[in-house]
Parts: sequence; C-alpha cells; structure tokens
Amino acid sequence: MLENDILQAIIANLEKINGRLDTIEKRLDKIEQRLDMVEQRLDMVEQRVAKLEQDVQVIKQDIVILKESNKELTRRMNAVYDQVAFLTEFRTEMIMFRDEVYKRFDNLEQQTGRLKEGFEYLRDMTVEHEIDIRFLKRVVRAS
Repeated sequence: MLENDILQAIIANLEKINGRLDTIEKRLDKIEQRLDMVEQRLDMVEQRVAKLEQDVQVIKQDIVILKESNKELTRRMNAVYDQVAFLTEFRTEMIMFRDEVYKRFDNLEQQTGRLKEGFEYLRDMTVEHEIDIRFLKRVVRAS
C-alpha cells in the first residue's frame, strides 16, 4: 500500500502541477492576447509617426517656399521704398521749382507793370510831341 499511496501522492502532485500548468497556460494566452493588442497599438503608433514624418516634410517644404516668398516680398518692398523715397525727393524738388517759378512770375509781373507804366509815359510824351510838332509846323507855314 505504500507504493499505492506514493503513486497516488505523485499523481496528485502531477494533477496539481497540471492544474498549475493549465493556469499558467491560460495566463500565457492572456499575455499573448495582450501582447497582440500592444503590437496592434504599436503598429498604429508607427503609422501615425510615419504620417507625422510626412507632414513634417511637407511643412519643411512649405517653409522653404515661404522663405523664398519672403525674400521676394522683401526685395519688392525695398524697391517700393526706394521708389517712394525717389518720388518724395522729386516732389520736394518740384515744390521748390514751383515756388521759384512763382517768384519769377511775380518779378516778371512787377517788371511788366513798370514797362507798362513806361510805355504809357512814352505814349503820352509822343502824343505831346506830335501836338508840339504840328503846332510848330503851323507856325513855320504861317511865317
């Protein structure tokens, strides 16, 4: 009977071990399922990272384009600034020229007024001289 008890104890231990192995096996199955889920999630994360990397490349290209556009806009803005400066200087010169022309016209008006007065005086004098000449001609004819 001793052998029978030993065998039964061994069998009982083996059954316990088998039960534990079944439990371990179930736990391992659950762990494998969880690992599969983790792998799926990791695959999704990798896809997202790949998409983000593509987006970053597109953004880098856009930045390069924007920098070029900025250079062109800066060049154009500088050209406009130069033109505005030139036009402002031109305007100032034209105002000064206009003022000088007005001064000269004022001087010409004054001189024209003086000449007009002079011509009127000469006309009056000429009329008086003609009267005197006629008078003298009559006196000379009458004598």
